[in-house]
Amino acid sequence: MTLVELRLLRFRQHRDRCFSFSPGLNVVVGPNEAGKSALREALRCVLFDNPEGASQRSREGLVAWGEEWPPVLELVFEYQGSRYELRKDFHERRVVLRGRDGVRDRHRLVQPILHDALGFQSEKAFLATAHVRQAELHAIGEQDVAAQLGRIVAGADEDASQALRALERALGELERGLERPASNPGRLARARRRVEELEVRVQELRREMEAARSTASELESTRRRLEDLRKGLLDRQALLELNRRVVQAQERREHLRQELERLEARREEVERLRQDLAGIRAQLESLPDLTPQDAERVREALEQAQGLRANAQRLVEPDPSPAVARPGPWPWVVALVALGAAALPDLPWPLRLALLAVAAAAAWAGWRQRERAARDRAALEARQLERTRLARSLEEKADSLEAFVRAELQRFGAASREQLQQWAAERARLETSYRELQARLEAVLGDSDEVRLEEDARRLRADLRTQTDFLESDEVRGKILVPLEIQRMEREVEELEGERQELEARLRRLEARLEAAVEEEALLRAEEELAAARAELQRLERRRRALRVATEVLQEAKRAVEVPARQAVEERAGQFLSELTGGRYSRLRVPPEAQTLRVEVWSEEAGRWLPPQEPHLSRGTVDLVFLAARVALVDVLAPRARPPLLLDDPFVTFDPERRARALRWLRTLATERQVLLFTWDEAAAPSAQGIIRLP
Repeated sequence: MTLVELRLLRFRQHRDRCFSFSPGLNVVVGPNEAGKSALREALRCVLFDNPEGASQRSREGLVAWGEEWPPVLELVFEYQGSRYELRKDFHERRVVLRGRDGVRDRHRLVQPILHDALGFQSEKAFLATAHVRQAELHAIGEQDVAAQLGRIVAGADEDASQALRALERALGELERGLERPASNPGRLARARRRVEELEVRVQELRREMEAARSTASELESTRRRLEDLRKGLLDRQALLELNRRVVQAQERREHLRQELERLEARREEVERLRQDLAGIRAQLESLPDLTPQDAERVREALEQAQGLRANAQRLVEPDPSPAVARPGPWPWVVALVALGAAALPDLPWPLRLALLAVAAAAAWAGWRQRERAARDRAALEARQLERTRLARSLEEKADSLEAFVRAELQRFGAASREQLQQWAAERARLETSYRELQARLEAVLGDSDEVRLEEDARRLRADLRTQTDFLESDEVRGKILVPLEIQRMEREVEELEGERQELEARLRRLEARLEAAVEEEALLRAEEELAAARAELQRLERRRRALRVATEVLQEAKRAVEVPARQAVEERAGQFLSELTGGRYSRLRVPPEAQTLRVEVWSEEAGRWLPPQEPHLSRGTVDLVFLAARVALVDVLAPRARPPLLLDDPFVTFDPERRARALRWLRTLATERQVLLFTWDEAAAPSAQGIIRLP
């Protein structure tokens, strides 16, 4: 199969693009986000997706940004010398393929032709081999490549492997529970268990029929004994029930009596509390409406007035401050003496000037002393005036407070402050007692009131009379048992009840045996079921043997097919690996004992087979091994179709030398098949027969 041209309409970044491909090596060059991945996805989509059955969500995932309608993809390719034109319209949900055999317009008709042209019968096999993504190749190096490649070579998508798995699954389900117990055993184990159960059942039915004749007389005697026992048991149970009712009535009467006594006590307590509250209310009405705060305010006002008068008395007393000192004459005496000395004749001028300075200083000191004395006398007089004014103000405040006290005493009718305080204390005590009695009354009443208490008392008296009438009635009189008699009769009833249950169970067993003996159809049905179960068991045993033989034959045939495939992979992949590594690694094998295709590489330096993974091999060498294995698998799985290889820059981990060698290897591959290399590196362009540059 050779891709010729691909046209994309409204597909992701490519709103309306047409790409042409050469038969050999094609290099798609472009930076990140240029649309390389979208082009690869478009090729996968046009080759495998079904527009007819695509969901709305999957179709919207292909729409170009800003577009409203799903995309349209058109592919032109050549296969076996003929040209084909494929159109997949995801908007109208249509598929059309035009070729040498005419036009096909159904996905179920078009897809088999595409599978034949690609050489792969499933999208999974194509993506696992011919469609190499760099990220996928790196992931394969870290995950279980043996499981993925093994499923492809072993025919994970072929009928033989599916049939083998189906046979093994059917055999496992059939044999489940034979070797060891299982919560959900298979049909064979269930059939064996069914046969064993039926055999046991048939033997039991036969034994019951043989013993049926001997049970008839025993059944009749058991019925007579059971009838007599039931009569005696009913009489004793009725007497016990009456005594239980008597005991309950006695307990109920005692309980009602105690409840009535408690209720009467509550009513008496309520009445007493009501009387106490009325007495306290009368005492409160005889006292003035006075609170302790009122008495406290009168006391505080009187004490403040007394304190203010004491302070005023202290202010009118003489000022205890020291008297102002009169200035002394010594500065003036010194000034006169210094002036007299300075007036002496024949006195040197420096000394004369010094004496004049002393006289001036002394005169200045005398003047300052006189000024200070005058200020002190003025301050003393001002302080005395202020004390007199303050004393008058304090007296006025004291008079106001005493007037307030007299007014309060007159308002409450008290003769003195002490009497006022006594009344306030007495009223507070009475109010406290009133509140306590009120709270106690509420606690005694609870959610009830006097009317409800009276109704409860009437109800209790009526119930008490009812219980007393029952205990004194003719029905009870003469039938009351003492506790020892009740205990003895309870033991008798218990023994009779146990015997009754045993007789009834025995009677049921005997009746069941007689019914089984009379109706022989049960035994006949059991024998028929046993015969059918044995036939089913034989059929399942034959099926088990057939499944084992078919599984062994198919496994042998599968191994015969896998051996050439493994050899082809080893030979082809080893050749590719030698070209890619310059001969350093040239041998690759798939161990025959492996259940899946576990690849190993021979290392001359290590002298042994190594798994392609770090740290045994470098990251670049690991990628080379898996790239060679993938391309070899393409040749093994699709030798005649020669599908195109889609490579998403698998050389990112290669050094320059290996990268150049890989490009030469791709040119060699491109001589026999079409190769599409998606990369950002312009260095790959000179090696290509066709170049597609994405902006």
